[in-house]
Amino acid sequence: MKGKISTLALLLITTTVWGQQPFDDFYAQANTFFETYVFDERVDYAAIKAVPAQLDHLYNALGKMTPSLDDPLNYQAFYINAYNLAVIKSVVDAYPISSPMDVNGFFDRNKHLIAGERITLNTLENERLRAAFDEARFHFVLVCGAVSCPPIVNFAYTPAQLNVQMEMQATKALNDPSFIRVIPGEEKVQLSEIFRWYTRDFATEEQGLITYINQFRQREIPAEYKITYYPYDWTLNRRANTPSTQTAPPNEGLNLQTYTAGTLLRKGQMDFTLFNTIYTETANDWQGEVFEGYRATFATALLQWTIGVSNNARFNVGFDLSLRGTGRASQNTSYGAMDRAFRFENTDSTRFGIGVIGPRIKFSPFKGINNFSIQSSLLFSPNEAPEGRSPSAGQGGLYWIEWDRYVWWNQFFYDKTFANDQFQVFAEVDLLFRFKRRENQVNHIDLPANLFFSYFPTPQITFYAMTQYVPRFAGSPVYDENGMDITEDFVIGANYTASGLGFKYQFTSYFNIELLYTNFWAARNNGLGETFNLGLKYLVL
Repeated sequence: MKGKISTLALLLITTTVWGQQPFDDFYAQANTFFETYVFDERVDYAAIKAVPAQLDHLYNALGKMTPSLDDPLNYQAFYINAYNLAVIKSVVDAYPISSPMDVNGFFDRNKHLIAGERITLNTLENERLRAAFDEARFHFVLVCGAVSCPPIVNFAYTPAQLNVQMEMQATKALNDPSFIRVIPGEEKVQLSEIFRWYTRDFATEEQGLITYINQFRQREIPAEYKITYYPYDWTLNRRANTPSTQTAPPNEGLNLQTYTAGTLLRKGQMDFTLFNTIYTETANDWQGEVFEGYRATFATALLQWTIGVSNNARFNVGFDLSLRGTGRASQNTSYGAMDRAFRFENTDSTRFGIGVIGPRIKFSPFKGINNFSIQSSLLFSPNEAPEGRSPSAGQGGLYWIEWDRYVWWNQFFYDKTFANDQFQVFAEVDLLFRFKRRENQVNHIDLPANLFFSYFPTPQITFYAMTQYVPRFAGSPVYDENGMDITEDFVIGANYTASGLGFKYQFTSYFNIELLYTNFWAARNNGLGETFNLGLKYLVL
């Protein structure tokens, strides 16, 4: 019985830790955001408007997270940050404005997707926080975007530090002479209208407000002082004189869940990707006739490294390296899908080595359009006789490992996230040239087209479906009357269509794992098979 209780406790602890991870990542990213854009208790709305990606990422994350009242500190910290971020988001969307009151329905009609429900700022404050907790200090940490609000801080509120942070802000506000205006000569004190609007949160009667305030004061206000209220200043708490040279932060709020092959990195940010593929083939369509009765397997580990080299995240460079094992068992389907590809031999039936290597660049051609990019790679295979060699050649037989061509691969990426960031469409159209390296070869042009449709049920989980169509135009030599090869016509030499289903799990904000299965269900002059894929991605931001 004791062992069962210990196991149950361990499971409970493990579940709690994993469940808290998205919130910890959110608080860390929110902290970076406030550190970057809050200066001297004012918000640099102009800078956020210029580079909104970090705010948009945090704002979109609010709708996908569901804090529980069973964890009150996490619940309160989440909704406090949610309120402050939603206020900033509303201001930035309408900016330039001089006051949050310039936006119709700012507090009572405009809704935000927070914790899975669309609510107004008033609902968040009054129903999600004030109604759930007897906590007057909320009024010193919820910042409405106006000068008369309590000062906004340059950090995120977190469960571990929430009580200390709230106590600090209450103490700071209630000792601020511009917030609590004591006039000894007239024996009166002028309070913010917050105390008039929410008197019952602080005291059972108006005069009890002084007793509440004195709990935090370094110099107490005499109990007999008369209470008055100064007018609320709704002027925007904007940071003035924003330096024109200010740039976005190194981590601009990249969301790994919606990260695609077309996403660009800012200077110094890096992407490390390892994508492992096992393609196994048991049939081949050649000029309309299907041939079966063999097993060919190609196992590839593609390592990609990418780094941002521009502050405006419009230019990246990288390098690709693939390791490949291949194998074929002619007239024998009894071999498993992975058997011959992992023999690490170089014979006329198996092969192992570097597939291709080469540099890569990626850039955004249009300023302000961040979801369209172009990538260009130059690749080649360093192997001896990459396309294989017959045993009858007298130099020893070698099996095929890679195309023996110089490859210039151009990829055009576009992505669109929609429906409150629950879905994403990612499209890729390529122009791939394989230039011949020897006289007896012909050039190739491939025109791959790929379409991915993703669904994000939680901030950690992604399900997606994909389809790909790849036509290949192969060179056909044209001869003159003397039998000399004078040019090359391109005709459709081959094509294939593949579709698949994939899954991603995001362990942290910067690391995920991907599983993908695809089936090559149609082809001409090409193989028919299936792939099993495992990918790992790690971002350094």
